[in-house]
Amino acid sequence: MSAALWAGLCAAIAAAACASEVQAQSREWTAELAVSSELTERGAVLGQRKPVIQGSASLYDAAGWSVGGVLTVQQGRQVNTRAIVHVAQDWVLGKDWQSRASMQYYAYPGDRASRVYDRAEAGLSLSFRDLWVFGVSVYRYPHSRIDSAPMRWTIDVGTRWPLSEQFSLTAALGQARVQPRADYLYGSTGLAWQHKAWRAELNYLDTDRNALTVLNSPARGHWSATLTHSF
Repeated sequence: MSAALWAGLCAAIAAAACASEVQAQSREWTAELAVSSELTERGAVLGQRKPVIQGSASLYDAAGWSVGGVLTVQQGRQVNTRAIVHVAQDWVLGKDWQSRASMQYYAYPGDRASRVYDRAEAGLSLSFRDLWVFGVSVYRYPHSRIDSAPMRWTIDVGTRWPLSEQFSLTAALGQARVQPRADYLYGSTGLAWQHKAWRAELNYLDTDRNALTVLNSPARGHWSATLTHSF
């Protein structure tokens, strides 16, 4: 399924690129290449605590629509990969407020054991300027056993406090239910630096004790670093 979705995304992007030749003024490509100290999701480490390389590309339409994909690769005893495809719609609600609705599919094709983390996710977020963001997501793991509560959810809030033109303090707090009757809290605090096309982040991430049982996460209370270049 993940391979088909990834191929479908590539075909959709190729078609959009052809259309953009006719309406170039209304569409814009963005791309990023990043190196991170490990792969984390919502405070928890996925796979091994080894560096990862991540590439992403998105196509934005003047009407607020966007489509894109992300590919993350980690080299260790075995190659771990994560692929994400997404489509989203953004709205401007006023001078300072924006909202976004999105659909995403996460796939972990590295090995059969990792496929249990595959999921389809729908999200809705509300942001104030570039300072606060509040989000709600619901998702489903298609390869997990069907039970009385197949849908999972996440609620989180994040903030950024500018210190200067290039530096900002960041913080986030969230709660995720990834099993029918088990959830955990996660959070982060850190420092971000940005200059032209370069961005660097150093964050301290942590989860509550439930994450050790729910996710079997190998690391609590750890530092994570990321360096990103935008194109």
